Amino acid sequence: MAMVRTALVIEDSRTMRTLACQVLKQHGYKTLEAENGQTGLEIALDKHPDLILCDIHMPVVDGYGFVAQARQQDDLHAVPILMLTARTDRESLRRAMSSGADDYLTKPFTPEELLVAVRGLEHKRTRQELTTQKSMNQLRGAILATVPHELRTPLTTILGMSQLLVHRRKNYNEARLDDMLGSIHDAASRLSRTITRMMEWSELTAQGACGPSGTPTHHGVTDLAELQQRLESSDFLTELRTAMPPSGVADEGELVGGHPVRVKLAPGRVQVEAQDLRRMVIELVSNAAKFSMPGTPVGLTGKVLNGTHYAIEVANLGPALPPEFLRQIGALSQVNRDRHEQQGTGLGLSMVTLWARRNGAQLQWPRSDGQPTIARLLLKLA
Repeated sequence: MAMVRTALVIEDSRTMRTLACQVLKQHGYKTLEAENGQTGLEIALDKHPDLILCDIHMPVVDGYGFVAQARQQDDLHAVPILMLTARTDRESLRRAMSSGADDYLTKPFTPEELLVAVRGLEHKRTRQELTTQKSMNQLRGAILATVPHELRTPLTTILGMSQLLVHRRKNYNEARLDDMLGSIHDAASRLSRTITRMMEWSELTAQGACGPSGTPTHHGVTDLAELQQRLESSDFLTELRTAMPPSGVADEGELVGGHPVRVKLAPGRVQVEAQDLRRMVIELVSNAAKFSMPGTPVGLTGKVLNGTHYAIEVANLGPALPPEFLRQIGALSQVNRDRHEQQGTGLGLSMVTLWARRNGAQLQWPRSDGQPTIARLLLKLA
């Protein structure tokens, strides 16, 4: 037996509420009603509807306020929301969409027009679910191909070295014992990083990167002057070095994995959570350092584009990125592993993509030939 879907109609006009509920019931929905955004939010949090229709101009809490609060709730951030509005000016429609709604319908509307809009949201959600399922299937295959190696290799080192220490410790001098203990520590650190990153990736994907039609779920603002100061601190270099696999290179000053890191961000304010932006920068810079030619610098720059967006670019000299990698730059992708041996599961770029999406940003590759390769975070100006 098919599960009955629930729709919440938030509308201060009794006539419009009744009309919308009648159409939805004929389409197979069980309906809930609210006459303002505050009551609607309380019902939505309690009943968890599959679809929400919301008027814009209402008492107590209007439609914009309802959507903004709903998108901050874990249980509601992915529920399709159809905004109902009597205004047709572009600014009102733009605000309705940018607030986090998935579509809008102008009043007055006919039952047929409402039904078309609802079916459109249903199709969008179905497509998203199919896309998500496809991505998860690809992820499972990638996990089977990469994770066993990333777990087994350090475990082999730990077990092998520890066995020698247990049974043959007296046969080794102090220098050799120090080397063996260092190898065990490096292998354990690598294993810990792999497990931690897998847990972080799982949590990130469970939270969801965006709403049902690509709407961002995070709405923070970051001042890039403050970010510049943080990136120039020793704490940033420490975080970068922690994100790098053991290389045997002793880093001093501005070096990360033997590569100098140059930071220069133009001033500005961007629409992104500060924590997410910091972690995206760390992943992109550490990834660039891993694939750079020995001793070459990694550049981190930022500039305003077209007065509407801000581009943070990470550039490095290294191997070119093949077209198939750029097309499949999701979870656990790795660059020419057979030719360029590396450590890591490839989760870094996958997490950057998810962090970017949930903040309404994009990860782009304006240049991929290695001379230099450029990764770009395209952010909206605040």
